[in-house]
Amino acid sequence: MAEEAGEHTPADAAADTPGVTEQDPLAALDGIEDVPLEQQVEVFQAIHDHLAERLDEAES
Repeated sequence: MAEEAGEHTPADAAADTPGVTEQDPLAALDGIEDVPLEQQVEVFQAIHDHLAERLDEAES
């Protein structure tokens, strides 16, 4: 079960590992099908937030 202590889910990768989201935000999608739907939302939100920040930076 992905919620057991010590397991690292794609949601954790997106939310807790800046290197993943900064270098390749889509890498957090690896294994997403094994993550409960509620946690998938966190991954998608983290990716969206990262890409929105990058767009803001590019426009300024």
